[in-house]
Amino acid sequence: MWSALLAVALANAVRVTGPLSEEVWQSVPAVTEFVQREPTDGAEPSQRTEFRVAYDSTTLYVRVRAFDREPDKIVSYLTRRDLMSPCDWIHILIDSYHDRRTAYEFAVNPSGVKVDRYWYNDNNRDDSWDAIWDVSVSRDGQGWTAEFRIPFSQLRFTPSESTTFGFAISRDIGRLNEVSSWPHLPRSASGFVSSFGELGSLSMAASPKRLELAPYTVANLTRQRPEGNPLLKSSKPDGALGLDMKYALTPGLTLTATMNPDFGQVEADPAVVNLTAFETYFNERRPFFVEGSGNFDFPLDCGDGPCSGLFYSRRIGRAPQGTDNLPSGDNTFTDVPAQSTILGAAKLTGHAGHYAIGVMQAVTEEQEARVDADGIFTRQPVEPTSSYTVGRVRREFANQSSVGVMFTSTNRRVADGLSFLPEHANAIGTDWDVRFKKRYSVTGYLVGSDVKGDPAAIGNLQQDSRHYFQRPDITSETLDLTRTSLSGAAGMFAINQIGGEHLRFTSNYIFKSPGFDINALGYQRRADQKTTYNWLQIRSDKPNRLTRWRMINFNVWRGWNFDGDRIQALENINAHALWANNWQTGMGVNIGHRALDDRVTRGGPALLMNPFNSVWHYVNTDNRHRVYFNYFGVYGGDGLGSRFRDFEPEINYRPMPAILLTSGMTINRSIQDAQWVGTVTDSSNHYVFGHMNQTTVSLTERVNYTLSPNLSLQLYAQPFVSAGDYGAFKQVVAARAAGYDDRFAPYVYDIVANGDPNFNVKSFRTTNVLRWEYRPGSTLFVVWQQARENDAVPGGFQFGRDVSGIFGAPPRNVFLVKLSYWLNY
Repeated sequence: MWSALLAVALANAVRVTGPLSEEVWQSVPAVTEFVQREPTDGAEPSQRTEFRVAYDSTTLYVRVRAFDREPDKIVSYLTRRDLMSPCDWIHILIDSYHDRRTAYEFAVNPSGVKVDRYWYNDNNRDDSWDAIWDVSVSRDGQGWTAEFRIPFSQLRFTPSESTTFGFAISRDIGRLNEVSSWPHLPRSASGFVSSFGELGSLSMAASPKRLELAPYTVANLTRQRPEGNPLLKSSKPDGALGLDMKYALTPGLTLTATMNPDFGQVEADPAVVNLTAFETYFNERRPFFVEGSGNFDFPLDCGDGPCSGLFYSRRIGRAPQGTDNLPSGDNTFTDVPAQSTILGAAKLTGHAGHYAIGVMQAVTEEQEARVDADGIFTRQPVEPTSSYTVGRVRREFANQSSVGVMFTSTNRRVADGLSFLPEHANAIGTDWDVRFKKRYSVTGYLVGSDVKGDPAAIGNLQQDSRHYFQRPDITSETLDLTRTSLSGAAGMFAINQIGGEHLRFTSNYIFKSPGFDINALGYQRRADQKTTYNWLQIRSDKPNRLTRWRMINFNVWRGWNFDGDRIQALENINAHALWANNWQTGMGVNIGHRALDDRVTRGGPALLMNPFNSVWHYVNTDNRHRVYFNYFGVYGGDGLGSRFRDFEPEINYRPMPAILLTSGMTINRSIQDAQWVGTVTDSSNHYVFGHMNQTTVSLTERVNYTLSPNLSLQLYAQPFVSAGDYGAFKQVVAARAAGYDDRFAPYVYDIVANGDPNFNVKSFRTTNVLRWEYRPGSTLFVVWQQARENDAVPGGFQFGRDVSGIFGAPPRNVFLVKLSYWLNY
């Protein structure tokens, strides 16, 4: 069956010499057998498309003719590179490894805007991947044409006298919201890249260029108000030199390195107020770590908040962890680095035969805080010199099955004053994906972790929110402050239907032992957990009179800790549809049941929680219009005094094809009858909660102005206010009592002695970037960033007072110019 499909989906490239004139192009055979993918899978396209492929010793040429019976209705927007827009597009997809699971994508719209991506694991894509290539576009009375010039140096393959690539081309027609492709790429298939056709008749014995260098220079100026801190200067100029490098060690393996990297052009993280016991997760934005991240993908659990995984690249160059140990007082001033300095990083990614490989090494420098205590100047370490190592190898099989191994290692040179940090942390795991009958798979993993350090470091680790071995009611573990290591294991087993026209499902079991810990280089919310998850989807991609597609999902979660306590019990049903007018809507209902929360008392006894139910919904209007609107809302409660509502409207306005204005708002109102306050210790421990009234309002403003496909201006700003008032304090007296009122007793909380839990957080962050790709691969960035922070209590939300309080806070401005120049050898 597969070989028969390949025999139909076959195109041949023609070798050429000299300039590609119109006469030469006409001598290349045209391929015209496109099939509709959306909205009607498998139907005849509404417009005709043809392509021709040629090549010479250095470059692959693809010419696509997009015929259109109404060429004046072709839609195109001028945006910055790599930003998709709802218009006409032509996509070239090349599986140069010919492994039917990885591919390079090159796309262009009628305005000449370029997009490139990397596909991995058949269905996943890396939008951050960038290549050096070129394309020209033209329009006439019959439609539009794109002529791609893709250097072989940007692809990875084994040169030979007879080479075959996996190959596909797709076309988007914006006004019709239609997608057609060669060959047919059915939406019901279990894989995307594995559905490609073939491009044959390639004869390339010579290796392409292997070395790419991008030296860069950065100059920046920081302006701020010292506010009486003698360690800070109102103006701080700085500069640096750095180098990015790519080298093809073999036709399939690429070494990428960066020395003294600078990521000043990266957008700032959004402001948050985290009232949970768990660490806030931030997405990676730094180009070196984002590009090729799929090679290091090893997710452990995506069912509760952000996906936990063995590798979380935000650990490298993180904010210093020793700031809580710095001295404080009325006459004490500090100057702390915002993040750890990355001295250098390198990664090896690609394929060697049937093996996918990813190896990364990074080193960060010791960070010191400057301290002025009563006029005595000292330096105190806040982050040690650290080495981070990641390795990933996956054996791939022809039917898309795979078996892999991954390890991570963190090694710190712990200095005096940083003994609370472990010196060594290692994790190793194996995962598998066994396919059968094309649309079914058995997946899973087994992982072990081991952390070593001084007793103080391992003692802190046992008592953090991932473990809480000090809980008075824990039976599966004991707190041992003499330990010098902590080990654990995690695993998952799942059976899945991953393809199909109408039905898909997943059923899995996951465990994490109490001592499991990967947070030195991974991300993990908690250990001590056993969960089951079942998901069933019923779907239809066939358009009808009302909708273009629709689906309904059913989800069931159950979870226990290793003591046998039920800590999770939740069901969810949600439905989604894309309507005939190209509006998309969806809604879901979460139904919670009673369960124990063994983290809410921050190391105290597990507390029985009330059932909490919620409803969410969203509406996205047709984004092809000049003005379009997105909205998300959720509300819920437990019927016993706790409730919340969250509204997130967003409006987008495109006054002209080169400008997009986006204005979004988040309004959150939360009333928690039992919000954690803290532990008060006198003759005994009092686990104190309070009735909290919180309001959070934030705006997210963006302006994208594109002057040309290579010159763009991005403006981003986010004012943020979150305020909470506490009252009606209570303490836990019977944590597992069936009656809500029986679990607590009133408590007189002394704000002066124990700290004021009320908060009023005000923040403003803006990042503004002018980006000019003045020649292929060479870029100039001009950046202005500003940050304002004001955490002054009183609590309680007052819109006028708090908004003015944002801009009353002193600003910290950073002005930056970064210039890079690309070289290819």
